[in-house]
Amino acid sequence: MPLPRRRQNLKTLTADLHQRLDDKVGALDSIEGYAAYVEGMLRFRREIEPRIEASNLADVLPGFLPILISKELERDVANVRGSVAAGNSELSRDGIAFSRDELLGTLYVLEGSALGARILVRRAAGLGFGENSGAAHLAKQSSNAGNWNAFAALLETVRNVDEDAMANAALATFATALSAFETH
Repeated sequence: MPLPRRRQNLKTLTADLHQRLDDKVGALDSIEGYAAYVEGMLRFRREIEPRIEASNLADVLPGFLPILISKELERDVANVRGSVAAGNSELSRDGIAFSRDELLGTLYVLEGSALGARILVRRAAGLGFGENSGAAHLAKQSSNAGNWNAFAALLETVRNVDEDAMANAALATFATALSAFETH
């Protein structure tokens, strides 16, 4: 069964950046690799989440709540490295709101990452990290399997979407993530 149209379009459009990000993150088969992953995720989420929080979700996407994990990532970095990486623990962006269509593209990337979190939570456990010891963000992301399905349904049913704005936001979100993992 083929993917619904918007999901398929976004998947095709972002495939190259998605693969580059996966390659950059790596297999997470060592404690050092996991630590670099958690630090990169924190840098990425510090850039994106304030804009989501500023977007007044109740009006823009009524009934849908994304899974935000910056606070858990801060604790995870502290557990893994002993201190919060990449500056202080404050979120680094000023919270300029996304438009509804930008939010759809951004959340396509973020909510889709929860699917990968289900795999990564097992890898983290194999390295000795769990919900209370360095993998709280993965536990939170993987705890609500229905969130991705709810978002995917919403993505296909929202009317009057600026498809270009949505696609550009998805691309920009992947690019922001890739940049966060390239920064050390």
